[in-house]
Amino acid sequence: MDVLLSRILKYLNGALVYDDSYKLCTYIVDHYLEMESMTKERVLEETGIDEKNMDDFIGRLGIGFSWDVFHQTFVQHHLTRLDQIRGRMIGLRADNLVKNMEKDMSDEVMLHYISTICEQIDCHKRTVIIGALYPMSIAVEFQTDLITFGKNVVQFHNYDPAMKFSPDDMLIFISATGRAMKGFLTFRDDLNPGAATSLLITQNPIYTREEHKISNFVLRLPGRYDGLNFNYQLMQIFDLLRIQYYQKYYLGV
Repeated sequence: MDVLLSRILKYLNGALVYDDSYKLCTYIVDHYLEMESMTKERVLEETGIDEKNMDDFIGRLGIGFSWDVFHQTFVQHHLTRLDQIRGRMIGLRADNLVKNMEKDMSDEVMLHYISTICEQIDCHKRTVIIGALYPMSIAVEFQTDLITFGKNVVQFHNYDPAMKFSPDDMLIFISATGRAMKGFLTFRDDLNPGAATSLLITQNPIYTREEHKISNFVLRLPGRYDGLNFNYQLMQIFDLLRIQYYQKYYLGV
């Protein structure tokens, strides 16, 4: 079932312009758990978007032009998504997944790193994923689950004026070589990325060395700039993150 959140993220992640539809989608992601009690009037007032544009976008989501139908469907789909997540998570253990994955560190160190990253995501208001199109698409399931749990997780768009970073932000850079993050820090200094907490997921061992460190945390995956292998490893990492987050911060076990 293609729940409303999935449809919203398809638009938001692929958007090319900053318009009323984009503003509505980012607002919904940022206020996801509040949507159950959200009124149309509050959304219009806090976003400043045009009511006609809102109705048009809701219609393109397949919910007609009625806010009431959209709102009711949204709440139903939220509960459906939670049931889907619960069903997928039954019997899953992060330590079992770590045991079977390719890595150049011990199981204990990897589990500790995953736990630390989840802790950082939980204590920051927003998580922004930055990287090439395909690696970021791998993170969509992680993004969808975390939003369902009430966390604001978005992909980076350089035209979004709200993308100026602060200490409330957690940045996840996905770059096999690390060049994407290095270039971003150099050429997008206007966005103040240094104020945020950052994680670099890479295959480049140079960024694990203190003298070359460009992020607060580095998760170095084995291999050397092999796109296929790196993408497969990313799937495992994002699976680990959503499983660990669900169990520790959503269920509290």
